[in-house]
Amino acid sequence: MTRTEFLKEQTLSAANKCRRTPMPYVSFANEPVSIAERKALGLKWIFDNMPVYIGPKELIVGTRTFFAPLKGNEDGHDVFMYSLYNPVKYINEQDIALFGCDQSHLNKTHYCPDLGIMLEKGIDGIIKSAEEKEKDPSLKPINREFLESVKIAYTGLKNLILRYADEAEELAKKAERSEDKAELETISRICKKISGEKPETFHEAVQLLWFTHLGTIIESFQFINYGRLDVILGKFLKDTPKEEAQQLIDCLLLKMYDQVDVLDSYYGKYNAQLVVTLGGVLPDGENAVNPVTMMFLDAIGRIRLPEPEFNLRINSKNPPEFLEKASELTINGCNFVSYYNDDLFIKSLTNAGIAEEYARNYGFDLCQDMNIPGFGDFWLVAQTSLISVLLSTIEKNCDAETFDVFTDIYKSELASAIKNSVDRFNAAQKQVLTYGAGNADEYFDGVKNRNLPRDRGGNSPMAPLPYLSALFHGCIENASDVIYEPYPIKEKGFIFGTSTEAVNSLAAIKKIVFEEKKYTLKEVYDACKENFAGDEGEIMRNLLWNSPKWGNDNDYVDLIAKDIFEFCLSECEKYTTYAGGRVLGGIHQPHPVATGSGLMATPEGRRKGEAVAVSLTPENGTMKNGPTSALKSASKIEPMLVQWNFCVMVNYFASVFKGNNGAEVFRKLLRGYFNNGGMQHQPNVLDVESLKKAQTEPEKYKDLIVRMWGVSAHFVDLPKAIQDEMIARFSY
Repeated sequence: MTRTEFLKEQTLSAANKCRRTPMPYVSFANEPVSIAERKALGLKWIFDNMPVYIGPKELIVGTRTFFAPLKGNEDGHDVFMYSLYNPVKYINEQDIALFGCDQSHLNKTHYCPDLGIMLEKGIDGIIKSAEEKEKDPSLKPINREFLESVKIAYTGLKNLILRYADEAEELAKKAERSEDKAELETISRICKKISGEKPETFHEAVQLLWFTHLGTIIESFQFINYGRLDVILGKFLKDTPKEEAQQLIDCLLLKMYDQVDVLDSYYGKYNAQLVVTLGGVLPDGENAVNPVTMMFLDAIGRIRLPEPEFNLRINSKNPPEFLEKASELTINGCNFVSYYNDDLFIKSLTNAGIAEEYARNYGFDLCQDMNIPGFGDFWLVAQTSLISVLLSTIEKNCDAETFDVFTDIYKSELASAIKNSVDRFNAAQKQVLTYGAGNADEYFDGVKNRNLPRDRGGNSPMAPLPYLSALFHGCIENASDVIYEPYPIKEKGFIFGTSTEAVNSLAAIKKIVFEEKKYTLKEVYDACKENFAGDEGEIMRNLLWNSPKWGNDNDYVDLIAKDIFEFCLSECEKYTTYAGGRVLGGIHQPHPVATGSGLMATPEGRRKGEAVAVSLTPENGTMKNGPTSALKSASKIEPMLVQWNFCVMVNYFASVFKGNNGAEVFRKLLRGYFNNGGMQHQPNVLDVESLKKAQTEPEKYKDLIVRMWGVSAHFVDLPKAIQDEMIARFSY
């Protein structure tokens, strides 16, 4: 058994479960320092006291060992408490009285830091940067408190790494095999060096990168993504033997799946999927694919685990072997690999006003949301449900005389929803940034006397992120926590959800109500409220359901989609945030089962509670003309209006790619889509019979991976409702 096979078996079997230690109650709430410093002291305490664990055959070490179970599962897995700051207290009664609440539980996620900052500076370099900035006489107290919090947090990380060095050294003394002794001595030596210094070798760089990421998920638990790891690590490859470097990449990927035995209650698995971005071009515009890129692809095919996700930027300057290798992975069921039209995404970002060197450096957050690692946080002005606005429009405007009149009213409602969302965001952003600028009195006056928001999403003065902040450009330079947005890219995203249901409903209304005049708008709305009850309701539902549907290269519905989508995306362009960033639009719908379960029946014939489609994907059972037509529909949308998520997930029967050079078939399909203006594709290549068999014989299909939306999972780990929805995607 190879090292990679052994470590994968250890991970999947939860053999490392013995390392888990219940989280003790610890309080720093009454320390005579600021909130930021108290939180940093809590984080440092975890770094200083969390038991260290080095498993057999590990080359990359470091793992969380504190956890707080909410309850036990029947299979003995643990449901993880997201925030380690529930048992570690840093907010006191005076804080709660002052703020009027306790927001220490808030946790801003969906970030993508620049892990390269650590590899370029080292821990001592980060601490020194904070110390140098402290010499600035113009700093306000909040700025000095932030810099102190960074120093505390990174001193804690230094201590953790040194504790791993000591553990490796002790294990080396006890090792019976000379090979094990030598590896442990190497780990100890590397940990001692990178506890302060920046790395020089590839092994040092990979290990420090992992420790750096480990710190982010201890502070924030989930959705803090990796960024462009091939670009970051490629600088350190140098003359490292290929076999050695490949082994380290394998170990890194397995470490990323390290705590799969800790489950979440929503879809029955570890709920902290993160994204790695590969390929594309460098900030100077030259090809970014390098040997480390290809090592990641080799590791993906060998290890075949659904986490992390891999987002591949496909640029015209990339060597052909990049897409060739990736397409082989896709047709062989690695349904955690997605593809992005790099040339168009960069052009779209620059057209939106983002400097080209930044645009060329984009990466991704979870759910495939756009980010520029370490330079900005695109998450999120608002999410608007297109079908919810449509249902409201129908209810209030059942007397509309023509489809064009009704569509204009719908657009007006959408425009109002967008404006109201941006206004709410800006009010919240202004409040938080007011506090971050050192104007606490103005902040509290707004909260208490003018009923203004206390926080912006997960950004609250009561929940600073001192550790993560040092991994963003502009935070130490401006002596400001990342929650106060001191990074250079100020743009934010705006997501439009339930888009497929909305355009299909509009097409059905146009045909059945306004052209064929079989029903009135009121009759359709009333039937939706009653879930198409009775024989008459079912007759109506069938007529609506058999109207033209998105994803079949049918201009009847596609031009409606183009009109509505481009209107929404263009409407975003009218607005800026309080901080001065543009509002960038995208179309995205995650959680199809959960979203659909709370949604009434809809005018395209979908019943109450049924799953919705993922982003721009055809609704289940409606893709009649194959994947090429689905991609053609999506490519009709103007790509220069998209700077965010624009996912088309097509579910392919695996038999399509068997024989006849299936990888080349997939490449031709993808290139055709991109050449026609397509932006983003998430393929799902599956054998539907295997999905059905896996429900009854899960032990035989443990390696079957499916893409649900922006996240992937082992099919057998999913709840039956999500499994059934996945199978329904293949019902044509």
